[in-house]
Amino acid sequence: MSAEVYKDIFPESYLRQLYGHIMTECPHYFGHTSKQSEKNDESINKWYFCNLTNDIFLSRSILSFVTDKVNSNLMLGKIYANIQFAGQEGSFHYDSDRNDTKTAIIMLSETLKEGSGIFQIKKEGYENKIETHNFERNKMLYFKSKLQHKGFAPLEIGPPRVTLALKMRHV
Repeated sequence: MSAEVYKDIFPESYLRQLYGHIMTECPHYFGHTSKQSEKNDESINKWYFCNLTNDIFLSRSILSFVTDKVNSNLMLGKIYANIQFAGQEGSFHYDSDRNDTKTAIIMLSETLKEGSGIFQIKKEGYENKIETHNFERNKMLYFKSKLQHKGFAPLEIGPPRVTLALKMRHV
């Protein structure tokens, strides 16, 4: 398996507060893509994001939940929320080509129907082997940042698929 899977990352009250903060208090910016090089390409799907990196207390508290789950010392580079509505597909990309970097994706919004809003990761060493993860609220995928991955939009029109993305490196 390319990704380590952890469930129940946050206590329920913290999860509700975090989701509420992202959806109502944090500014949303449209135009996020899987790859920075796609930012000005009008043919590429884009979605909303909420940058949490500069919210030091919040980003460190989220990092503490992650480091406790994976039992590793990590330093946070970036943290943001991806907010994708139906039709706002991602594309395969990698976050870093360094061996000491890790990515964590935490699913915040309500669990989606099987096959909707899935997350895929290409298996290390296999270009055409892909592992697929259903979108389940409060689940975290933890993997090497150099692995190609993609977040799919929800299939249904309605509330967005909201994930936290943490980009980290070992200390």
